[in-house]
Amino acid sequence: MAGKSRKNKRKLRIIWPLTLVLVLLINANILIIINNQNLNKEYQKLTKTYEDNSKNLTNDSLKIQEIDEKIKSLNNIEEDTNNLEGEYFKAIKDLEDNILNHKSNSKIAYLTFDDGPYYNTYKVLDILDKYNVKATFFTTSINGENCFDNPKEKCLSLYKEYVKRGHTIANHTFTHGIYRGLYSSTESFINAVKKQEERVKTETDGYVTNIVRFPGGSSTAGSLKSSIIAELRNMHYGYVDWTAEDGDGGNLTSTDMAWNTLTSTINSNIEVILFHDYNPYTTEILPKAIEYLQNKGYLLLPLFYESNMINK
Repeated sequence: MAGKSRKNKRKLRIIWPLTLVLVLLINANILIIINNQNLNKEYQKLTKTYEDNSKNLTNDSLKIQEIDEKIKSLNNIEEDTNNLEGEYFKAIKDLEDNILNHKSNSKIAYLTFDDGPYYNTYKVLDILDKYNVKATFFTTSINGENCFDNPKEKCLSLYKEYVKRGHTIANHTFTHGIYRGLYSSTESFINAVKKQEERVKTETDGYVTNIVRFPGGSSTAGSLKSSIIAELRNMHYGYVDWTAEDGDGGNLTSTDMAWNTLTSTINSNIEVILFHDYNPYTTEILPKAIEYLQNKGYLLLPLFYESNMINK
């Protein structure tokens, strides 16, 4: 019995370590399996994240490419617009030449408005929009930031409105100070032109004008006219007076007076018509004036530097 007991003890001493090793191996395998499962899940998760990111990167790349194309297109808009504008004005210039050389029976009238912007200018713009007519606005800063005819309102925003609605902006000097030093010297006049040029650029984010009208007309410059014109040419400016008007810069007392003055001065195949966008009589007769001119065969167009009507 003692021998069997010793044998059993020896067996237990052998089996127990083997059992322990086996248990440890099993536990290790279980841990390895669990770890592999976790790693596999993490791998799958990372793979999905990679695929998602790859898709996002592809989509982002496509979006970036689309944006680049749009930017290129936008960069070309200004150039394309300038080219079209150039072709448009060239066609008008050719028509002017044919009219002046008696090769065409067409007629052109350039509607021009002085001394703005005013609050009343909005009414003028709306009338022009209604008839799809483009005009030229000779601007000045004499009225300040607020509207002279409505001091509670700001009028500087009208500069962008001119451009937005497709009209030509021209220079009428910063001060319009006919009796306040504008014509005291060539330098004072040129400085007023340069200052208004900057006002136009600032308020329109870069619009450049090279057409000027002398306040009171070029004859108002008197003995300074020649030297002023020489300086304007150096600045690549042209100037323009007018061939017809309704008299709204003077002492109009009725729409009948404005109408009679206007119709009596329309007598050429190319007209530059002077209006003032602050005058209620002009605003009142403007629809009738547009229809009158169109019925007489006039094309109503905006002025441009190359026009024969611009003195250069």
